[in-house]
Amino acid sequence: MPLLLVVLALLTAEGGPEGTEDSGRGAPQPRDSVRTSPDTLDAAYTFGGQWQPNPTGALLRSAVLPGWGQFYNREPLKGLALGSVELGLLAWLVAEHAMAEEARDDFRRTGDPFYEDSYERHSARRLDLIWYTSAAWLYGMLDAYVDAHLYGFSRENRDFERETGGPESRVIGGMIYFRF
Repeated sequence: MPLLLVVLALLTAEGGPEGTEDSGRGAPQPRDSVRTSPDTLDAAYTFGGQWQPNPTGALLRSAVLPGWGQFYNREPLKGLALGSVELGLLAWLVAEHAMAEEARDDFRRTGDPFYEDSYERHSARRLDLIWYTSAAWLYGMLDAYVDAHLYGFSRENRDFERETGGPESRVIGGMIYFRF
């Protein structure tokens, strides 16, 4: 628990005095400048004056709490969906584990083959759920990491279209298709 609190404190801490960030290497830098070396995992850097999430921070947030990285990337619906799936699978895994242990104890106490079959069924399902839960957890972490990298992609495309003439100046083209 104390380790979790330290990680949360590191991920949510503000850098330096208000309006600046102190990298520990000289004079403070203005907050709206582009970060060249991420000294802290929590600090989102800016790209062209716009807020950009830190991919490593998003990944670590999703590793600590399912869906937190998606919330950090400003995608709350995806965060709720992934967090619910991951936590639901984890709860199901814990329930299957409890049922398997109970069936094993009942079999040892009574010797009834029904409890042995029940134990084997719950153990097999528990093993499957370990894989499903792990896959969902890794997917959530990778999704947060990739989404943080692609955060400004649509904005960059809009800016590029504006600079190149926008959608109203599209070139009309054609294509010849031969089938052999």
